[in-house]
Amino acid sequence: MLRSLALSSAVVLVVSSFGAATAGPGSTAGRGPAGVACRPGARTLSHHGDHVYPDMGNGGYRSLHTEVHLVYDARSNRFLRGNHVVLTDRATQCLSELSLDFERTSVLGRRGPDLTVRSVRVDGRPASFRFARPAYPGDPNGPDDPDPLAHQASQVTPVGGPGHNPLPPACSPQVTGTDVNAQDGQPCPASKLVITPLQPLRKGHVFQVEVAYTGRPGVHLDGDGTTEGWFRSDHPKGDGGFVTTEPVGTEDWMPLNNHPSAKPTYDFHETVNRSRTAIANGRLLSVRTHPHDRRFPHGSRTFHWRSGAPVASYLVESSVGHFDLRSHRGSDGVRYYEAQGSSLSPDRKRTNLKVMGRQQDITDFQSRFNGPFPFRTDGVLVGVPSASFEEEMQTMITFAGGRIDLDTFNHENMHQWWGDNVSEGSFDLTFFKEGMATLGEYLFHARRARAAAGGRHTAAGRSAFQRSLTREFDRNYRSNGSIWAFAPSDPTPARLFSGSTTYTRPGTAYVALRQILGHGRFARALRRIQRDYGGSSISEPQLEAELARFLPRHTHACRQRLGDFFTQWFDTAYPTGGRDRPRITGPGLAGPGFYGPAGSCH
Repeated sequence: MLRSLALSSAVVLVVSSFGAATAGPGSTAGRGPAGVACRPGARTLSHHGDHVYPDMGNGGYRSLHTEVHLVYDARSNRFLRGNHVVLTDRATQCLSELSLDFERTSVLGRRGPDLTVRSVRVDGRPASFRFARPAYPGDPNGPDDPDPLAHQASQVTPVGGPGHNPLPPACSPQVTGTDVNAQDGQPCPASKLVITPLQPLRKGHVFQVEVAYTGRPGVHLDGDGTTEGWFRSDHPKGDGGFVTTEPVGTEDWMPLNNHPSAKPTYDFHETVNRSRTAIANGRLLSVRTHPHDRRFPHGSRTFHWRSGAPVASYLVESSVGHFDLRSHRGSDGVRYYEAQGSSLSPDRKRTNLKVMGRQQDITDFQSRFNGPFPFRTDGVLVGVPSASFEEEMQTMITFAGGRIDLDTFNHENMHQWWGDNVSEGSFDLTFFKEGMATLGEYLFHARRARAAAGGRHTAAGRSAFQRSLTREFDRNYRSNGSIWAFAPSDPTPARLFSGSTTYTRPGTAYVALRQILGHGRFARALRRIQRDYGGSSISEPQLEAELARFLPRHTHACRQRLGDFFTQWFDTAYPTGGRDRPRITGPGLAGPGFYGPAGSCH
């Protein structure tokens, strides 16, 4: 994803409320089959002390498959009766209750969601449900801790910093403008949909949760003042909605396990106005046309898309509007989709299509480093609304504002391997995949330099390719300022998508790693990670261990030096205004190299 700071204009405060058929205010426990003790599932997948979206995700089960049954009227921008999702999960403990993430309301006005849960069923039987504020991860008093200090928002741990609330934050704040302290210490929104089935769910049981809901989808306000989620498209009037959702905006249009490590497969059955097109992840299997009815006086169509590959929570695509949609099968066997707003001018459409037509070429080039493309489809959606950013929605990359450019295209397509196929294990690891996507831009620039110098099969072309990467590294390494001031692995919500910390610094580190490991070994390391973690997620220690496998020399000194490299580049903040920065780089690059005299690792 590449963000631009389109600032919002409100702070969100949501009070707890209960849906119909509510349960009591406290968590429930009970006995499962054969008297097995059952307990509520965790209401977060974060760790104690986390301060970047610590409320996101839900434990006690594994997400397997999700069926999205949207019934959406584009003219009113509303989900109608019959709209529901069916989540298939496997219990990893005996569950007396479970939870989902669902932000139903906000004070963003008509930009925010206004959604109502109509009913919840577990394995086809009615279940009670309520909405609750999150508690901080690891709260020993449980998720319904009566202490209000356990349910407060903040950018930092402890809430508000030393001398304030001594507890960790329970959620990230939603701020306006540049005031990163907005909402600090205020109650978190009641965005946890807590579900109590009629009977506890035994460990290992595969169960289904059906949530029926109606109302208006909307966008989420982040800790850096930007928004993401379901953007209203109103050009032409009543066009529909455009979806870009990183990091957490999917919960503003559907309930789900909203954490990047939760990766179910998906089927989308999206019933929309007859003149509209629904775009989602994966492959379009069918389009069925229906006659007019009370919900759709002019008729409707149901689009069935399927992603057999797991999709991380923030990569779920579901846009509806007047779209020109076409597809073709590439010579690589991948089906490529090309969609763009029908209201764009003919000249703009032609220009966009020229760039969109480069996707197989980009994919083929990036496959030389990453290994085979991990999905059976790939695609691009150019939407009309000016959303806050472009995003690597899995197999359906979104571009906002009606335009697409090659630099960003190379960045987002690289994400199909990094972030999409291999996802970050936590929000703190956002730098891992954004750095890889930034490397994709650097490789694109090097490719252009190689072509200008004679091509990949010439010595001059290969030399130009390496010179381009070296210049990119040297320029970034010699720069001063915020690139070194913060550790990529320790962001705040306000800095999560900071260009220099999350994009430039890790992208530059990967150039150095390519020099340290050797170009062929580096590519083999990337392919190995794709093989070992594809369809799942990776942690920082796992990432570093995989890269260390491909050191040319496996001495204790070399492994220790590589560990120091990772610490300096990923985990260390350096004072601003000075010369402090990582003191280990790579052979042939600016700064102290990795190897010492006679190829030693010092």
